Amino acid sequence: MRSTLLLILFLSLSQAIAQPFKVVGYFPHYRFSWVNDIDYQKLTHVNIAFANPDANGNLSCEGANIDPIVEKCHQNGCKVFISLAGGYLTPAWESAWNDLTLAANRPGYIQKIVQYVQSHNLDGVDLDLEWQYVKSWYSPFVLDLKTALDQIGVPLTVALPGSYRYPQITNEALAAFDWVNMMIYDLRGPWDPSNIGQHSPYSWAVDCIQYWKNQNVPADKLTLGVPFYGYDFGTSPVSSFTFRGIVNQDAANAYKDDTGLKFWNGIPTIKEKTALALSEVNGIMIWEIGQDAFGANAQYSLLNAIDEVIQGTLATGEPDLVVSIFPNPVSDQLHIKSDQISLERIVLQDIQGKIFLDEKVHSSGLHNCDIATVPTGMYILSIFTNKGSLTKKLLKQ
Repeated sequence: MRSTLLLILFLSLSQAIAQPFKVVGYFPHYRFSWVNDIDYQKLTHVNIAFANPDANGNLSCEGANIDPIVEKCHQNGCKVFISLAGGYLTPAWESAWNDLTLAANRPGYIQKIVQYVQSHNLDGVDLDLEWQYVKSWYSPFVLDLKTALDQIGVPLTVALPGSYRYPQITNEALAAFDWVNMMIYDLRGPWDPSNIGQHSPYSWAVDCIQYWKNQNVPADKLTLGVPFYGYDFGTSPVSSFTFRGIVNQDAANAYKDDTGLKFWNGIPTIKEKTALALSEVNGIMIWEIGQDAFGANAQYSLLNAIDEVIQGTLATGEPDLVVSIFPNPVSDQLHIKSDQISLERIVLQDIQGKIFLDEKVHSSGLHNCDIATVPTGMYILSIFTNKGSLTKKLLKQ
């Protein structure tokens, strides 16, 4: 009986780890001028934002040509979704959404969406209707759209607030999405200028993950949203700024989360959130990739920081300084190789935070960890070195 249970556990864990960890980057049409600065190979999905319908249901990203973006992404092995709606709708767009989603008009509008996907060679659809735009027609529309997209083998995803479920979303509609992009940012902002502080703290990310799990969304259908922007509460009205902009002002800001009345997520926080995502959910989502550090400050890229955590490499400024971890999945012996980097501490813990290994090392080269007595399961391996730290998901079999 025990061996049967272990086999079931192993198979379920193997299936979970086989599902690729997603890195989803939203790319608004007004950032298309940065198309050649983005490293698409470090993304798994690009969500082009945003497409809205005219009164007849014809979709457009405000007239922008999305085809070159789609082609460039595909050339780099990156899937492309079209994100519908957005956080703000013009009166004309809102009117069109309310009319086109009526039961009588819905089939024709959904067919227009399907045609748009096919004509632009897209890989999926993302729905980003927010707050006052979410009406009673939302869930019936989602279910009908899902049925139509399933017929052409195209997934449907959604962007939802970090810790709030719109009451119009039924359990059936929520379950229909292939995954949920949690928008874990804008906890504070221009709408409440007296509430000064961090708009995307790490602690809130932890709470948001638990919130959506409590809504019966499984971990493998969640991505953790991170901001590539911040807010300046020292201006009136409160203004936003890009990560690129704050780093261009002072490169040291890349490693900070605030200065004065300005708040954002720097490299250390983004890395910590990526490690959290690796341990708790199945992806990172970015709003938005056009705000990253490019050009002379490309070395401070937040997308690079995310990729470094996922790949288990360190941002040392010297590309040959890498920590190798093998094998994964692992059985009894875990090997950690660190040429030119001094290992200082190795910590292995399960996803509940229970520590099974905590070794102080102070050496470079090849280090072996005996984990024969560690139970079968999913673990988080944290490695601390003289050049920084990294975190990686590990399967013990």
